[in-house]
Amino acid sequence: MMFEHRAWGPVQIAWASAHPSATDLDAGMQELGDAALRRYRSLDADAGRRFAVGRLLLAELIPALVTDAATIESLCEHCGSSDHGRPRVAGTPYAVSVSYAGEMVIAAAVPLEAASALGIDIEPGSTDDDAPLTELTGLFSPHTPPSLRAWTEIEAVVKADGRGMRVSPADVSFGRPSAVLLPDGRAGGVPGNPGGFEVASAPGPAGHIVSVALAPSSAPG
Repeated sequence: MMFEHRAWGPVQIAWASAHPSATDLDAGMQELGDAALRRYRSLDADAGRRFAVGRLLLAELIPALVTDAATIESLCEHCGSSDHGRPRVAGTPYAVSVSYAGEMVIAAAVPLEAASALGIDIEPGSTDDDAPLTELTGLFSPHTPPSLRAWTEIEAVVKADGRGMRVSPADVSFGRPSAVLLPDGRAGGVPGNPGGFEVASAPGPAGHIVSVALAPSSAPG
């Protein structure tokens, strides 16, 4: 599978288009264990390709995933389902995140010594990535809706928070510059999570907008 890979602060990011052949994906998924292979084979063709590419990108970032030293779990913290929870790595000290935009898949990993949680979001670019998204006016009223770039930051923060869209996007706030962890980062926050986040634009495929959010590490340092 052809992919691109960049480091952004402590975060490793990889992306690829979800178009490898089924034979290549089957072979790759067989290296990631029975649970991942079963989920891949249970999905329809499009969803299966996206899921497999996301898992294989994480395996590129965390080689232990193909040595049986680590596994990816994705239980939902809210309902316990394994179909839509954010991915976690068991057996190795990393936080991970995956995002999809059409046929494009992007994945990220960060050592827990650098950050305790991670969220990444990707969206197709527009003719003006900094113009307000008028289709979101109702969600953010009476305030001005975010731009596409700011929307990816919101999505990255709620993914790092772990509650996803159970947090109202309008409740995500941004503050002072904070480039402790990420280049050109700024502070982000959500109600109920006093630790806060650092969020920034990040590298990604041409024609797309990518943002990453990190929660400060709780590890002693």
